[in-house]
Amino acid sequence: MDCFTFMSSAASLWPYFQKCAQMGMETAQEPPKETFRRLRWAGKIAGYDMNQATNGVNTHKGALFSIGILCGALGRLPREKWKNVKVVLGECAAMTKGIVEHDFRGVTEENAGTTGEKLYVKYGITGIRGQAEKGFPAVMEAGLPALERGLKKGLSLEQAGCAALLALMVSTVDTNLIARSNRETQLQVTEEIKEILERNPYPEEDMLEILDRAFISKNLSPGGSADLLAFTYFLYFLKEQ
Repeated sequence: MDCFTFMSSAASLWPYFQKCAQMGMETAQEPPKETFRRLRWAGKIAGYDMNQATNGVNTHKGALFSIGILCGALGRLPREKWKNVKVVLGECAAMTKGIVEHDFRGVTEENAGTTGEKLYVKYGITGIRGQAEKGFPAVMEAGLPALERGLKKGLSLEQAGCAALLALMVSTVDTNLIARSNRETQLQVTEEIKEILERNPYPEEDMLEILDRAFISKNLSPGGSADLLAFTYFLYFLKEQ
């Protein structure tokens, strides 16, 4: 995975997100779950396109799910409601209601195949499905407020976004962190970041560099939180522009 696979992946996926919004518009008069049902099938095709563009490297699998849902929700809603974060996230929740029970029904320690299934069986972690079904509370309660407060303080989008990323990491269970290490490491990292944010909700660049080097040395990646950060930026731009 490098910047080139990310660029190739992004280029292959933008038609998918456009299609998600279109599907939302086409099913706006139908129950929210119907929109999500159609999105899931389109997401499988987009995942195949992504893998073709990156030679099998998973660059945006999480974003396929979360941003796809967001685009579908926007398609279902009148444009004048796009600035209302609660309404948009409420639509996301309505679309994905029951997804945790549906996707994990019948999953046991013996038949769990994916990382998400294994973490659900062992720890009860619902991951991004749980976030979606609840209307992405980590974004609403942590990521977006941290981003907006930082920008009001005069920070750049990047600086405020770094703080929002850390806020998201302590507000949800990042399953990508666990996949790269284990549950114990993820909990330890979360506690360390909590302590940093308690001292300064907007850490200086040198502290961020220290964290970056530590993550690289341990092959850790908060990919799940990064997906939610992209989601957070999306909502912010909808509100402001």
